Amino acid sequence: MEHGYQDIMQSFAGAILFGVFLVVLSHRLRVSAIVLLLIGGIFLGPFGINLIHPQALGSGLQVVISLAVALILFEGGLTLDTRAMREVPREIRRLLFLGVFITWGGGCLVVKLMFPHFPWSFALLAASLVIVTGPTVIGPLLKRTPVNRRVHNILHWEGVLIDPWGVFIALLCYKWIVSGGSTAIVEFAQRVVVGLFIGGLLGGLIAWVIKRQWIPRESLNIFVVASALGIFTLADVFAHESGLLAVTIAGFAIGYLDRAQLEHIKAYKAELTEMLIGLLFILLAANLDVSAFAGYGWPLIGAVLLMMFAVRPLDVFVSLHRSNMNVREKLFLSWVGPRGIVAASMASLFALMLSRHGGDYAAHAKFLEIFTYSVIAGTVIFQGFTARYVAKCLRILEPEPSGWLIVGAHRLGRMVASFIKKEGFAVVLVDTNAHNTALARRAGHDVICGDALTMDAEGHSQLYGVGNVLAISGNEDLNTLVCQRWAKELRQARCYKWMSPERLGDPETLPDLMAGIPIWQALNMASIQAIDAAEEKVEIYTQRLEAHEVRHPERILLSTDAGDGRVLPFQPPDATGAVHVLAFRPFRIQLGVQIKPEWIIFSEAETMNSATRELLEILAADYPECDVEEMHRKLMQQEEQYSSLIGYDVALPHTYTSLLESSVVLVAKLAKPLACRHTTEEIRYIFMVISPQDKPRKHLNALAEISSFITKQENLQQMAEANSPRDLVRLFFPDAEEADEDAPALPAMIG
Repeated sequence: MEHGYQDIMQSFAGAILFGVFLVVLSHRLRVSAIVLLLIGGIFLGPFGINLIHPQALGSGLQVVISLAVALILFEGGLTLDTRAMREVPREIRRLLFLGVFITWGGGCLVVKLMFPHFPWSFALLAASLVIVTGPTVIGPLLKRTPVNRRVHNILHWEGVLIDPWGVFIALLCYKWIVSGGSTAIVEFAQRVVVGLFIGGLLGGLIAWVIKRQWIPRESLNIFVVASALGIFTLADVFAHESGLLAVTIAGFAIGYLDRAQLEHIKAYKAELTEMLIGLLFILLAANLDVSAFAGYGWPLIGAVLLMMFAVRPLDVFVSLHRSNMNVREKLFLSWVGPRGIVAASMASLFALMLSRHGGDYAAHAKFLEIFTYSVIAGTVIFQGFTARYVAKCLRILEPEPSGWLIVGAHRLGRMVASFIKKEGFAVVLVDTNAHNTALARRAGHDVICGDALTMDAEGHSQLYGVGNVLAISGNEDLNTLVCQRWAKELRQARCYKWMSPERLGDPETLPDLMAGIPIWQALNMASIQAIDAAEEKVEIYTQRLEAHEVRHPERILLSTDAGDGRVLPFQPPDATGAVHVLAFRPFRIQLGVQIKPEWIIFSEAETMNSATRELLEILAADYPECDVEEMHRKLMQQEEQYSSLIGYDVALPHTYTSLLESSVVLVAKLAKPLACRHTTEEIRYIFMVISPQDKPRKHLNALAEISSFITKQENLQQMAEANSPRDLVRLFFPDAEEADEDAPALPAMIG
């Protein structure tokens, strides 16, 4: 039957229109898009209302499938997080290596058992198509089924990382069939070499061009997409069917070499990929011969059941043997193994190529589609919709999510994250500022360097279990948008945002109050984010006290709920019993550097060596990432070469580190004066300065501030008269007690 222009246009445009509509609808219904696309494609095709005719595209259908699969795999390579890959546990690695071959071999035996007339080589090809799961089907299932974190991570990373394995094995099997024996291995090796070389070389070149910002930002997305299509085509010219490997490697190279500018591209590619999945699956489902399913009868049903209830459990239990997974978790993993768009695409692509290639296998080509789509339907529909019930019966459902997502990895964000972690809750920090995220990562926090407005929760397993969103950037409009975005993404999450009193009292901002609960109106966010440059300092401290002792609740940043142990970004009005709070108080600081009350001590040290170590260990309580031994070694080497004594009985040891963002000062008054080996003077006071490695100006400013401070006679007199840590602290924080009446003695604070 000959198809005209109208049929081609109707089929192509209709597939895009209905594909995108069904993908959007699946997000709304929180179901796998493949379920709706499979049903919709069959309904719109020749076996339904006959609106879409894939055959009208002729050989163009194979081109569309190939290019769409290439872009989907390119996006998969682009989004692979190498850091996260290194952190995947042993269980996932075993599923990816041992499990893949168990599924492949088990699937081959199933096909050969149920269809004995198929050659072994064809059975191997059919089995290779159902190896992969895929994030497009795992993601929605995990959203509907909040299993415990261990099971969630295994399913998530299996889906993300297994696609390339399935594609490579399927390509090997296909070439074995069409070329035969040793020729297939040689040709496959040739395609691997070409794919790796072209993909790695051109992917690295594109990343290099992007890093130098030679491509305007507004043209970056189309440049990357065009480059991916060019790489796919070029690789296929040199070695037919090597393009899929080449674009996967290219995507990986770009994602690995250029993480800083990747988020903008990933957001665009994710939208493009969803459109391609919609287009592709509508065309593929419409192209299915529904009557052929019945032709294979009970053996087909038996093959699907064996794949679901024999091969998958064998895969899980063998791969996870001697792991720390319990039997209930293994049973659930055995139940869940949905196949996705890559399996369907490769099955349709190979079916088309085999039927056009001719030979002995052309008559069996349609079986590849029938078998693969049957496994997809069985795993996605049956297993997918029963997963929550099974998880509930096996008692592996996660309780109400209690983790925290903090948008803003600045100083305050890191302090808030530390407090929440100490209370036993998971925390993820998100920021576009690479310096802030690096500091947070060094402090031991889980961090994502990206845009909270565009990143996808399904692509970041760290976000699993988040039940609280805290938007504390200095931009109030951004905070509102973040709360709007994540209230939809995480429907059970409680969203909080910082908002200034001026905005809170503005009638025009009333609609914004619906997105997130405003908190911390009394907090000067600018002072927190630029603590070393602010004239009015803000001190953050933690404290454990009785709820009724809190006299300034507006200064509470975080508080534990004594009733159920939750952390809240305010003091509950009905709180009773002991609570742990993170609070702030404004201080007029006498010394214009970053200094904290607990960094000011009376020391019993009898040598400069021990006094220096004592101060460094106090600093390490706030900055555990600091290498105390290395800094102590540097300071002692300097002390050997020349004394840090600068006069007025004051020693000023100082050094640099790459782990701080601003200069910090620690002060000690010595119980017994120390003799100086280089002069006859004694050391009674130590001012230690630690500065960022790359900010010498801040270091010089800190030294100048201290020099100015100690040359004032009244300051020297107060230091000499100080008889307790409290007296010494009052010298540097002259209005500390009036600033926070509900605080206990300052040395009791724990920072």
